Amino acid sequence: MIEKDLKISNIKGLLIFLVVFGHLIELYKGNYYQIFVLIYAFHMPLFIFISGFLAKRATVSKIINFFILYIIFQSFFDWYLYFIGDYKTLQFHFGKPQFHLWYIVSMIFWYALAWGIHWLRPGKVGKTIIFLIVFALGFYSRWYTEPVVEFIKEIYPNFTSYTLSFQRTISFAPFFFAGFFISKNKLRMIYESIPESIAKGLLAVTAAAVILYIQYTPNLESLFRGSFGMERFLNEGESYYAKIMLHYLLSGWLCLLILTSVKGERSVLTKWGDHSITIFLFHPVFVFLLRRTEFMADWKADTQFIVYFGFAILISALLGSNVFSKISIFVTSPLTTLKKLTSVVIRKKKYSAD
Repeated sequence: MIEKDLKISNIKGLLIFLVVFGHLIELYKGNYYQIFVLIYAFHMPLFIFISGFLAKRATVSKIINFFILYIIFQSFFDWYLYFIGDYKTLQFHFGKPQFHLWYIVSMIFWYALAWGIHWLRPGKVGKTIIFLIVFALGFYSRWYTEPVVEFIKEIYPNFTSYTLSFQRTISFAPFFFAGFFISKNKLRMIYESIPESIAKGLLAVTAAAVILYIQYTPNLESLFRGSFGMERFLNEGESYYAKIMLHYLLSGWLCLLILTSVKGERSVLTKWGDHSITIFLFHPVFVFLLRRTEFMADWKADTQFIVYFGFAILISALLGSNVFSKISIFVTSPLTTLKKLTSVVIRKKKYSAD
């Protein structure tokens, strides 16, 4: 078992807050598009890197747990969107993950591959080869997204690059397996690679430069989301290789700066990080409701931004609380719940037989 790392908990806390905040400002993202795209440049890559690091001992049980989790929450949000009036009819569809649930679907595939790799126990050379293959697939995948989609459509007409998180799973796989293959000692070396004060300064400078770049470069959102083929983000005269390297290098650089600048001391972020799965799974309840009401549609952009920031704090604090975590654990750890229920049923049958 991996020893608790407060820095990882704090980083997860920061990232899950940015997930909530990013989804909130997405409702009116045209007002603060540069900040929105900047968040997308690194928050999921770093989350996925940490998920890979924590998947050292991937098991079949964890894969099954993710699968059940997806079925439960996909069904719930299908119903919830019907309940609040977004859907005219109640319909359940599992091929296209709702909103945030693409990540759970991708985790199923990544964990399955991680489990297979762990079972094979490759050496350093083998791990390097596997990572290079994964990186090459991720790097070139968006060149072939449209041809692959069109080919699969011949068999499954409703298939898109969103289906079962197909393209994102491949696009973000290098971040997961970078985390999966890195050792604890090497991760600590990364923590100490840049002094904290310098890292914070570099992060501020990089963020400012990226915001300026986003302002004058269209379609970067489609690049950083990882869901689309090159047709959606490659502008006239641009090189595919340069654009994809921009994604991986910029995301990697921002991830490095956050890994080196976030403190490893207990804070409110620690609790949010420890309960990040609960915040992640439930926060769209509020996002979808706000999207439906549109009560801030006529507000000034600055006011919207401040209110959304406050909402993100409140949502993270509520869903990341110990109380909510205890209440919801039966559904956020469904396999454990099923095992307990099965055990109770078996005991009752045994007592009845006696």
